Amino acid sequence: MSTWKTPSATLVVSLSLAGVAAPATALAQTAAPPPQEAPAEPTPAPASATVAPPGVDPRPAPPAPPVEEKKPDDKPLVRFYGIVKPTIVVGNGLESFGNPNYVAPTAAANPLFLTDPDAVGLSFQAQQTRVGVAVGEGTPVKAQIEVDFVDFAKSSPAQGTGIRVRQAFLDWTPSEGHKLTLGQVWDLFSPLNTHTYNIVGTLFQSGNSGFMRHQLMYVASLGSLEVGAALGLVGQNVTAILNNVEYSRTPTVALRASYRAEKAAWVGASLIGTRLKFDANLPTEEGRMAFGGNLFAEVTSGPLNLRAEAYGGQNLANLGLLTLAQGYRTNDVAEVGGWVSGKLSFDKHAVHLVAGAAMVPSADDMLLGYTPGTPATDGAPATAPTRAGGNGPGIERNVTLRAGYAYAPMKGLSIVLEPLLMLTRHKLDPAAQQDADRVGWGVEAGGLYQF
Repeated sequence: MSTWKTPSATLVVSLSLAGVAAPATALAQTAAPPPQEAPAEPTPAPASATVAPPGVDPRPAPPAPPVEEKKPDDKPLVRFYGIVKPTIVVGNGLESFGNPNYVAPTAAANPLFLTDPDAVGLSFQAQQTRVGVAVGEGTPVKAQIEVDFVDFAKSSPAQGTGIRVRQAFLDWTPSEGHKLTLGQVWDLFSPLNTHTYNIVGTLFQSGNSGFMRHQLMYVASLGSLEVGAALGLVGQNVTAILNNVEYSRTPTVALRASYRAEKAAWVGASLIGTRLKFDANLPTEEGRMAFGGNLFAEVTSGPLNLRAEAYGGQNLANLGLLTLAQGYRTNDVAEVGGWVSGKLSFDKHAVHLVAGAAMVPSADDMLLGYTPGTPATDGAPATAPTRAGGNGPGIERNVTLRAGYAYAPMKGLSIVLEPLLMLTRHKLDPAAQQDADRVGWGVEAGGLYQF
């Protein structure tokens, strides 16, 4: 992720107690002087002196106490933010992280899961809407939590949409230029995201390798140079019992180095790796290495913003990265991928173009992304193929092209339109009576309000 990094407007709740107590200055009363004989003629005051009227202290008033002024870069104590995203999607043959629906399209759909994979469908979606709260921005300690409303296993859920925790972390800045982060946040390994209104699907599984990770991360800014390191959770375990995720007992290790040229450019490289365990604590236990490298760059010139990433590695999908290569007990699976994204903004309009691709060089090393069905036999009906999420996406190659347009009639509001084209090759069982190469297309239109 994708984090929506640059909301255009912010709703702020600021709780502060600020006041200036002006010290009360009591002018001392003096005793009346003893009577004296009046002079024959009054002594004139110097020309430069000012004679105070009777009853008024001639001394100058004390200076007003200083008033504390809020600096422009001060942050509110509590900041609420979010994205409301009601959209309409029309398309054919699309899937969202392996599920054949239009929630957050990431690939052309595996044809085995649709009765008619070329049929056109229409859906209204409020999924991908998100809200968050940040506390303590601008102070040495910051906390942030962010949730979104999405469930890839529900095609058009309306009121049945679920809630998912995206980010929940603490930042501690012990000194300027040094930051320590603990919690679930964007992975240090892949820092950039594409321009798109499919803010959850982005180019995952087609070149974008990043996602959230629960990690302990340190980042130091040394002038224009930035270096960082992180220890993280190997993957996600949504079952009720410990499994290979916890019993691998080796966290992911990530390193990143980059260079920033003011706000005009950011370029860098990163690494990630760990040792995985399969069949942990069983006689068949096996260990395998998972690792990858990533190059990234972002350049801004006037109204044009360009971003790109390129990565390679093996068994990266085992690490919770939204990629194609999922290794298993007897095999490592390698892959390469990358993406490029450009956005041009002017006045109330913005357009973007995005392209990404990922591939597994040796499809023979992969597992199928599903369990094949069985034909009907005497006394037993036929069974349909079922998704096998533990085997990985089951995609050999995936290419995504997107184009987008947004009109912003007022602050925070955008009317968006984004067509997409996906070219995907699934690994299919030789007995499958379907073409492994699929083409999916779609058009998303609707509103996007950021606060």
